[in-house]
Amino acid sequence: MAKNITFEHPLNERTRLLLRLAHLFDQLSAFQPREEQVDSRVAVNVLLQISSILSRSDIKSEVIKELERHMTNLVRISQHSDVDMSRLDSVVSQLENNLSGLHNISCQLGQELRDHELLKSITQRTSIPGGSCDFDMPVYNLWLQQSAQVRCKQLKEWMAPLEPLQNSAALLIDLIRTSSRPVKEVAEQGFFPQSLDRKTPVQMLRVTIPVKLGLIAEVSGGKHRFSVRFLKVDSFKDRPTQTTESVPFELTKCVF
Repeated sequence: MAKNITFEHPLNERTRLLLRLAHLFDQLSAFQPREEQVDSRVAVNVLLQISSILSRSDIKSEVIKELERHMTNLVRISQHSDVDMSRLDSVVSQLENNLSGLHNISCQLGQELRDHELLKSITQRTSIPGGSCDFDMPVYNLWLQQSAQVRCKQLKEWMAPLEPLQNSAALLIDLIRTSSRPVKEVAEQGFFPQSLDRKTPVQMLRVTIPVKLGLIAEVSGGKHRFSVRFLKVDSFKDRPTQTTESVPFELTKCVF
C-alpha cells in the first residue's frame, strides 16, 4: 500500500480535460497489451470513452494552445541565470515535437474511431446495461474470439492516431504537477481556507496526506480563493464526515 495519497483539484476546464485524458490513456496503455478477452473489452470501453470526449469539442486546438502557453512560459524562464538549461532544452524539444505531431493531424481527433463500423456498433450498445453481450453483438463476439496477438495489434492500430494527443496530455500534466514545490500546512479542525494571488494564476491544487489517516480531501474553489475540508472515512458504505482534528498536510499550488 502507498504511504501517501494525493488529491488533485483542477482550477480550469483545460486542466480538467487534460487530467481526464491522461487518466484514460493510462488505463488504455495498461490493458491494450493484455491477452485475456476481458482485458480487450476493457481496452475497447476506455477507447470509446476517449472517442466520446474528442467528439464534444475541438480538443486538438485546446491542447495546442496549452502547449504554446508552456512554450511561452519556458522562454520567459530561460532568462533566469539559475535555470538548468539542459533540462529546459529537453522540455522545449518535447513540446515542439508534440506541437508538430498535433499540427500534422489533418482530420478531427478520433474521427477514425467514430467512422469504424465495429466501434460505432459497440458505442450504440454501451448505453444499455450489458448491451454488448455475445447474443447482442455477434460481430464483436467474433472479434473477441480472435487470437490475443490479433486483438492487441488491432487495439494498437486504433490507438496510433491518438499518440500525439496521448504524449501531449502526459507531458502537460507532468509539467503542471512538477511546476511548484509542496508547502507544509495545517488544517485547523479539518478546514483550510486560503486566497490565491491574482497575478499568478494557479492551474491545479494538490493536497497530500498519509494514507493511514483514513481521510479524504474535499477541495473547492476558483481563480481567487479555495478551501480544503478533510473528511473521515470510517466505513466505505457510509458518508464521510468532516474531522474535528487538526490535519497536517502538504499543499502544492501548480502555477505553470
